[in-house]
Amino acid sequence: MLEYPTLAFRGKKYIADSDKNRKTFDVILVSGDAYVDHPSFPTAVIYRLLKHLGLSVAIIVQPDWNSDDDFKVWGEPNLFFSINSGAMDSMVSNYTSASMPRSKDRLSPDGKTGLRPKRALQVYVQKIHQLFKKSMIIVGGVEASMRRFSHYDYWENKVKDPILMDAPADLLMYGMGEAIYPIIVDWLKNGRKTEFPQIPQCVIKVKHDSWRDWLKDKYSLLPTVESCKTDKSVYMELAKILDVSMRPGADILIQQHPKGDIICFPPTAEVFDEEIAMMDRLKYNRRSHPIYEKPIPALEPVQFSVQSHRGCLSACSFCALSLHQGRIIRSRSKESILREIAEFTKHPDFKGIVPDVGGPAVNMYGWECAIGGCNRRTCLYPTICKNLKHSLKPLADVLKAAAKIKGVKKVFLGSGLRYDIIREDEWNIFEYIVFNHVSGQLKVAPEHFDKKVLHLMRKGENADFGAFAKKFYDSCSRHNKKLFLVPYLMTAFPGSLEGDKILIKKVKELHLVHEQIQEFTPTPGSMGSAMYYTETDFDGNKVWVPKTRTERMKTRTKLQK
Repeated sequence: MLEYPTLAFRGKKYIADSDKNRKTFDVILVSGDAYVDHPSFPTAVIYRLLKHLGLSVAIIVQPDWNSDDDFKVWGEPNLFFSINSGAMDSMVSNYTSASMPRSKDRLSPDGKTGLRPKRALQVYVQKIHQLFKKSMIIVGGVEASMRRFSHYDYWENKVKDPILMDAPADLLMYGMGEAIYPIIVDWLKNGRKTEFPQIPQCVIKVKHDSWRDWLKDKYSLLPTVESCKTDKSVYMELAKILDVSMRPGADILIQQHPKGDIICFPPTAEVFDEEIAMMDRLKYNRRSHPIYEKPIPALEPVQFSVQSHRGCLSACSFCALSLHQGRIIRSRSKESILREIAEFTKHPDFKGIVPDVGGPAVNMYGWECAIGGCNRRTCLYPTICKNLKHSLKPLADVLKAAAKIKGVKKVFLGSGLRYDIIREDEWNIFEYIVFNHVSGQLKVAPEHFDKKVLHLMRKGENADFGAFAKKFYDSCSRHNKKLFLVPYLMTAFPGSLEGDKILIKKVKELHLVHEQIQEFTPTPGSMGSAMYYTETDFDGNKVWVPKTRTERMKTRTKLQK
């Protein structure tokens, strides 16, 4: 097994054997999650990556933000502090869609709540900045990515400044970090030769208008921070620009503010390629840290899951993933995935079951654009683009080969499939997948049944769950298979006043399980959040938005009668 990191947690310390005599570390990580040595947990990825680069690393997990002690436990780093709030936005981790405190935190020991503050990234950065004024601070993760520009905050019901205004870090890294940290480390080791690092997939804050003296590359000025706060139509304009900005070849984006301008550098094709290559090089214990006496609930369902790809081609307006990972699919090779699964057979906890092989949308493994991409980047909406090379065959080939690995009993698709993008001429491949790699229940996400709401959600022309369900159960009957569909549905979405009535009718008509229904939560960065705030659709037309708790709970209440 791999060595565990040097770790501090609420006053407890763990010193790995090789670090007993170490007095300083190159990098100190601060995280809002418990430490789980697994590729689905961002702090573990950063730790393993920095160790791969030859750096010494210590970690502070879930520190007590009301005291200085936890933050000072490892002293000052030689290079920088790296801070993330965890695998989820801390507001989502702490509060439900009804803004009530959550009863369980799956990313904390034994699901215990209260171990991370709300707005954790801001709290951690301010504390480190106060205690170590000369140290460099780098922030990343979902909370940083989604809040890198002006953003609507559901919990305060207002448009807030870019997070670097409140969290005084030197550098914000958005998206996935495997290819970015090596560039940052190289820049630091070479003496920070440039005052303003132009690093792909990074954001910096500079004095207002000072960038005009040194920024020579092509850039675009976004609507100013102030205009986004005072004019809802301008905020919607910002949202539409950012919606397609996470792609190689995009302009440098600048958002101006009297207290400092935000400069965002786009990713490059080389960075996207290296991101996948680096995933293959990093190894993990796939266990929680020995310092914990209680289990971390989030680990159990994913312990032996495999990430097959990054990015999502969907333009679903309720999801902000495209702003974090982009709409370009980066797939691992079949051989890489099989090597990782083969390694599981040597793990003492492995019982022969791989619960999931997937990514943001598992169907999209191996998909690519025949012309190399375009600026529109709405590959599936309103119709599937003719230039998209899409097939279930690459996924089926991986699953079939993985199931043949010695020591592997079963390989499942625990995260489900996008039912509305299955090709008619590939139904036989779909049947192979569900009959061999689905454990009784197939998870699907129709989200809604009303065509108008589906349009606002940017679901494509094939989003007909009723037709799919009939065909699915006909296949099961024909092959004498007993499988069930578990649909995920969403209420309280902008524009769903009449649509939710259709949703209620369909749920009862199809005898669907209502526990899989959730209220839409406006999170920073999504187009749905922009619609919620502005009460308009993409074209500026007014839409009804449920905003009071009674309005938001109305449909769920009727379904539960």
